[in-house]
Amino acid sequence: MQFRDFDAFPKVEAGFVKKTGSGGILTLLVSGILCFLVLGEIRDYLGVRNDYTFLVDPLVNHKLQINVDVTVAMPCEALRIDLRDIAEVNMALSSAIEKFPTKFSISASSGSGRSRQKPLNVQKLIKAAQRRAAQESTHHDSSEMDACRIAGSFEANKLSGNMHITTQGHGYYGMHLDHKLINMTHKIDELSFGALYPTIVNPLDDSFEISKDRFEAFQYFLTVVPTIYIDRRGRELITNQYSVNEYRKAYEEDRGIPGLFFKYDIEPITVLIKEQSGMSFGHLLVRLAGLICGYFVTAGMVHKVLSAVYYSFRPEAAPLQQFTK
Repeated sequence: MQFRDFDAFPKVEAGFVKKTGSGGILTLLVSGILCFLVLGEIRDYLGVRNDYTFLVDPLVNHKLQINVDVTVAMPCEALRIDLRDIAEVNMALSSAIEKFPTKFSISASSGSGRSRQKPLNVQKLIKAAQRRAAQESTHHDSSEMDACRIAGSFEANKLSGNMHITTQGHGYYGMHLDHKLINMTHKIDELSFGALYPTIVNPLDDSFEISKDRFEAFQYFLTVVPTIYIDRRGRELITNQYSVNEYRKAYEEDRGIPGLFFKYDIEPITVLIKEQSGMSFGHLLVRLAGLICGYFVTAGMVHKVLSAVYYSFRPEAAPLQQFTK
């Protein structure tokens, strides 16, 4: 007994094989289609997908960092910033956050080029977050400025709360501001929760609102969701994302409090976004083998059926078959 007795791939002598023009055209067509399909499979292998998992917040953290960069079209001395959470803890933030005069402009901030429409790439996001940029602030001559930039980061209790920017003497005791100076037109360059990563795009970043009345309140209702990103290399980024609904209301003079109100609630559910490869290398080989072999066999069978039908109507065109002993 020899090894050729086990051959599962019997060979056909070249003299018994006849090549045709239609077979050559079909071979070229099938080869082109297969190249396209194989490239698609390789692209899927090299690509990534994101798996989303929801779990109870596993982090024990009693503090939450809040990052703010808001410009209001009013003098700095006319504004105050406060925060109040559901534990009845009040924080006067005027001293914790930097305020400095600036020129109000609706032009986009340096981060305006960040597209919210691009697909999420966890690996690029984590890599960019590691290069977090320090928040820059430039002081100007207050005599030339007509607005106030409020920028900085501070820690608050990890509880639902309400941060508001209001005018002096409205809502709190103190100097009563002249109504002619009230203008709550504002621009939000940054509003985020957790460590400051300027590369992460939040819904309110690079947004603005123009006030149409002096006594007007802008209310933002935010739902903060703790989020953990993990890329293919196992690198981890712990941050927060949020959704927002906004509402504005105009009051008659001294019938309401003009200002910006950011009411946020923190969800107890954490979103885990884990980056996964499209498929394993073994899976790729199985798919390629099935694709190539199956396509060639199917194309060969179709060619034989079409040839049989064609030659049944035109028997004179059938190729001569030679048999030799």
